[in-house]
Amino acid sequence: MPFLFSYVCDLLQSLDNNRLARSGLRSKATIIQDWFRGHQAQLYRDELDTAALLSALLPEKRTDRVYFLREKKLQTVIGRALGLGRSRIAQLGRWSNPEARVDLAECVESILNETPNPVSPTERGVTVEEIDQLLHAIAATCRFSSPAVRSSASAGRLANKELALGDLYKRLPARDAKWLTRLILKNYEPVVLDQHVVCQSYHPLLPAILNVQDDLAAASRILDSYRRGQKVTEAATGLTGLAQSLKPTLGVKIGRQKWIKGRSIKHCLSMVQGRISCEEKMDGEYCQIHIDLSKDHDCIQIFSKSGKDSTRDRLALHESIRNSLHLGKPSCPLKKGCILEGELVVYSDKDSKVLDFHKIRKHVSRSGSFLGTSRDSQPHPWEHLMIVYYDLLMIDDESLLFVKHSERFQRLKDLIAVVPGRYALVKRVIIDCDRPSATSDLRRAFAKCITARGEGLVLKADDPYFDWSPSRRPYACCAIKLKKEYIGHFGDIGDFTVVGARYDAAKARAYTIPKVKWTHFYVGCLENKDEVRRFGKRPQFVVTNVVELNATQLDVFTTSINPEAVPAESNTTISLRIEPGIDNGKRPSVIFPTPPVVDLRCFSFEKEGNKGFWSPRFPSVTKIHSDRTYHDALSFDELQDMAIKEKELPPPEDNQELLGWIAALEQSEPTATVGETSQSSVSTGAAPMTPSHKSSQSCQSPVSPGPRLRGPREIDSPTSRRSTSTQTGQLTPPRSSAIQVPESATPNVLLDMNEAAQNRKRPHEALGCDNMHERAKMQRCSSDHISTTRPSQSNSMNLTATGLVGASASPSRRNSHAGLRIPRLSASRSMPRVDMEGEDSRVRDAARLSVPASQSFHGVLVPVFASSASSSGSSVLPSKHNNISFNQVSATTAETTATRNCRSLGDSCKLSTYSIMLSPCIANFPWVTENLLVSHGVTEFIRDPKAWLRDGQASGATAAVPSTSDISANSTAESAGHPSSLNKKRRRCKKLVLVDARRREATEAFLASIKAAQLKRRNGEREYVPVFDWRVLESVMEEERRCCLGKEKPGGRFEISSGQSIWKQYWIGLA
Repeated sequence: MPFLFSYVCDLLQSLDNNRLARSGLRSKATIIQDWFRGHQAQLYRDELDTAALLSALLPEKRTDRVYFLREKKLQTVIGRALGLGRSRIAQLGRWSNPEARVDLAECVESILNETPNPVSPTERGVTVEEIDQLLHAIAATCRFSSPAVRSSASAGRLANKELALGDLYKRLPARDAKWLTRLILKNYEPVVLDQHVVCQSYHPLLPAILNVQDDLAAASRILDSYRRGQKVTEAATGLTGLAQSLKPTLGVKIGRQKWIKGRSIKHCLSMVQGRISCEEKMDGEYCQIHIDLSKDHDCIQIFSKSGKDSTRDRLALHESIRNSLHLGKPSCPLKKGCILEGELVVYSDKDSKVLDFHKIRKHVSRSGSFLGTSRDSQPHPWEHLMIVYYDLLMIDDESLLFVKHSERFQRLKDLIAVVPGRYALVKRVIIDCDRPSATSDLRRAFAKCITARGEGLVLKADDPYFDWSPSRRPYACCAIKLKKEYIGHFGDIGDFTVVGARYDAAKARAYTIPKVKWTHFYVGCLENKDEVRRFGKRPQFVVTNVVELNATQLDVFTTSINPEAVPAESNTTISLRIEPGIDNGKRPSVIFPTPPVVDLRCFSFEKEGNKGFWSPRFPSVTKIHSDRTYHDALSFDELQDMAIKEKELPPPEDNQELLGWIAALEQSEPTATVGETSQSSVSTGAAPMTPSHKSSQSCQSPVSPGPRLRGPREIDSPTSRRSTSTQTGQLTPPRSSAIQVPESATPNVLLDMNEAAQNRKRPHEALGCDNMHERAKMQRCSSDHISTTRPSQSNSMNLTATGLVGASASPSRRNSHAGLRIPRLSASRSMPRVDMEGEDSRVRDAARLSVPASQSFHGVLVPVFASSASSSGSSVLPSKHNNISFNQVSATTAETTATRNCRSLGDSCKLSTYSIMLSPCIANFPWVTENLLVSHGVTEFIRDPKAWLRDGQASGATAAVPSTSDISANSTAESAGHPSSLNKKRRRCKKLVLVDARRREATEAFLASIKAAQLKRRNGEREYVPVFDWRVLESVMEEERRCCLGKEKPGGRFEISSGQSIWKQYWIGLA
């Protein structure tokens, strides 16, 4: 006996009633399971069409069927079938009026409740088989359906199918007609049936079968044949046996692995174990490629992520697939066929890179039509489709679904021939999660992906593609997506205005809030912001996106904000520009004359179809503001500038942006204890430090994680300036000798001196605003909110170093860079807190304040030799026990320690407090050693990096190797009765290296010797020393002279506005 559709309606109505019940609520899973148990006798009959039943319960799974029937057209079909008059048709069309608060299905139910269909006692009920056959026939006439469905079309016109559909409505009661309407529209909301619960309740083996054969018809055939061959009790426990016998079939899509979002580095590592593959996530379209050599030239079949057969739509990709597998050639490694997974992208031969996602629609049609391309440029001859393979699921009837990922990828490498720009394997790195460095390794790999302008990473454990064993660990066989927008507030953009809204009855039913006014909100940006502010002109908004609010946000918006709303046709206050690509052509029903302001976050920027401008991709509302107006929100020009900078920003030339992202990602990790969080604060000043604070400070981490990682793409609007001014703080640095970065953030590679030399600008050129503007392009991340502070640390210096725009920068300076924020390389939690032995707290504080560090545009810690209250930072002499090699002592003039002062700034210049190492090519250059260095008070330097190593081993502190004059000066001090600095432990001296960047080979060899010296910090970790071109000394000397002539304060020339720019230009990297 066929299965009645009214049984399905019983389940759907029970779930709907349970949702609206005020008491006695039951779980949806329990209701579904009880329903299947109640119909068990009918479900296990041989004549039951399993595919028809599942299609009725899960209509969204039938992606192969497109009925081309939406509300407006379906209303016409129902009105004709029921023979409705004009007034009844108007009643049926109430769904189009937002004030009615009903959908089409409820209108149909209302009409049939008033005038029920006459039902004969002898007439049979409508079955799921009838509905399935009719819907299949309707879909077969639609060109958007799959080729398999279209090929089954029978003779007959569409009008006949519509008449048959009308006949069904004549035989259905009001309740069943309501659910049939929603079935045709493929939307049962607010009732949502969980696919796994439905399939598991129907048969325990069905979820596993759908994994391998992701097609309801194919899975039903396999289940029916398996069930007929065994008893039910045996089949229920035959999952392991089924796994051994179930194999993929060419031409039937395989289900995808479960994908999970990684919310932080530690969150990702908590879900995996062993060795994992960190693959680059491509921003393209998913392809599951089936190769069946038995079909000769038509051997390629491509399925999209939704399960649609898109073989003909992606015809331009076929040649690349054939060449990558050598199809049709004697060298083809296949005998029968294979199934591969990959990503379709657009590649530009002109730019030698993968283009943005929106470029795909120019090259890939949708059932023969190119949709959303009216505002796009024509495809260029240098653009073409490319396939990036990342998995192999079957080869020559051998299923690889239960083979580990490492073996599958090796088989894939052996199978695919790689041609750059046409077909390639996904880029990946292997990380061992069992190693202590796994966290830093993954963080570094993720930071590299961000700085390379990648979309993100996909983490895959070395597991089979599917695993149904009882001992399966949690999160096994899952792919983890890791994007920076998933972490903290890296995805925040800024403030947008809500200019209008509309009502959708289906969406409104999903809310539990009574009397929902609006469900979809139109957000936009002010197009004539300056004219509105200066001349009070009529605001003109460009609608960029349509967003939805969750239940809590919607309740706040309607109760607390409750903006004034006028009908769209009565709006005379503001002007709206709504492109055809917005909301699939739908328009707001109400306009807000005084638009509220909301905070948005997104995953990137994109040019949606038929828009022609950049807009946020997958936007969502994070905050609703009640104290801001549309004047404070982003303007349209600011949004476009923000998007262009992000999309066109080239990869960095050095690794300083990488270090900044590593530090930012480390600070974004959730705090472990409440104590740490309670001590985190962001402030503009520092509170006095009590003695108790000083004593306990050494056992605390130098940096507390910030309470908020602000969104990266904030434009320097009044809103962002307001929040910045109150949320920028200082940061306590680690007490170490050299300018430091986290251990996890330091690259163990030689610097590319060729690029450093080629990209060097003349001082007056590099100081230009345009050049700074170009170098300021950076991915979205906050600099104002990543730095954190402890208020009690009043003597801490500001060691923020990766900020594109510093906290102390003026608004005009930040505006010149469009307010793009990059992560600061703050002192991270992984930095060791090395105490300065033999010193009291006052000496340590003075030492920390003596040489502050300022920010550079590329995130490097650049020393700024500003004035200081203390002038006691003289050069530290080595121990008497040190073996001094005179080959390491510079040939400078024999001056005493008392005369080591800068000729221009005196004690205010702290360059003499650094231990300076010169490369061999400039160590014998008198202009450097006898003029430039001496003019800054530097009378000694070293040539051999091993000298730093020996000094560190001998005294526990790193110091410069002295000249002979230093020894004599020290002897004089001892004879005078002064305590020698050699007899006490000294604070570690800061280091820097000067080289000649134009001599590439010599410089590379010199940096290699520094690397080979294996410099260590006091705690045993590797030490990295900043490297500059020696010409920085000339620029600093010239700036000092200008400072003296202008009679300005010495520190003013060496802060962010001037001093930073000098050192920034000559920065080489870390050695």
